[in-house]
Amino acid sequence: MNSLSKNPREIFADIFSKYYGKNLRELIGELELQFEDKTPKNIGNIIIKNILNKAEKEGSVIPEGVIIKTIRVNEKGTPLESMSFAQINYTQIVNENWEDSYLFKTLSSEFLFVIFKLSNNSKMNPTLTKAMSWRMSDEDLDLVSKFWELTKDNIYRGDFKNFITIKNNFICHVRFKISTRERKSIWFCIIQREYCIRNCKTR
Repeated sequence: MNSLSKNPREIFADIFSKYYGKNLRELIGELELQFEDKTPKNIGNIIIKNILNKAEKEGSVIPEGVIIKTIRVNEKGTPLESMSFAQINYTQIVNENWEDSYLFKTLSSEFLFVIFKLSNNSKMNPTLTKAMSWRMSDEDLDLVSKFWELTKDNIYRGDFKNFITIKNNFICHVRFKISTRERKSIWFCIIQREYCIRNCKTR
């Protein structure tokens, strides 16, 4: 079966499976990556892009429009963090419709989750264990749309105190990452850690 007849799940499995079981240091060496100073914080993303670039040069057809996310899991395969997305200016969302919105376009896209497992002996040198293609279900997108509508309505009314937050234990929540004084400018949509656990848990 050639790459043109494969679905994204099969393509990414073929590309990444040869790297399974290798830790960051081994991957940096195999991909011949060099850094002037210390290893960058986004080293996971750098490794993924280099793996994909190498596969493309070797003839693999990389699916377009796929959003790549690096996920860190513990020894039990449980994601350690919620999943954050780009900052959004509050003037943007009030002029959007749901199906034209950044959030809908993002979450209705195909995702590539590349999973790095940490262990007690290698917290600073995690191992690449899995790459999986994923798409959010229509049912979950419908739940996110309700979150989006409430967030949009709050911003439109100038109510910056009653967003859905992590305490609400919903599929997603709002988190501010700047000073209180500037809250009206930027917010982050975060996919809840518990949701990531249900969808990304790996053994």
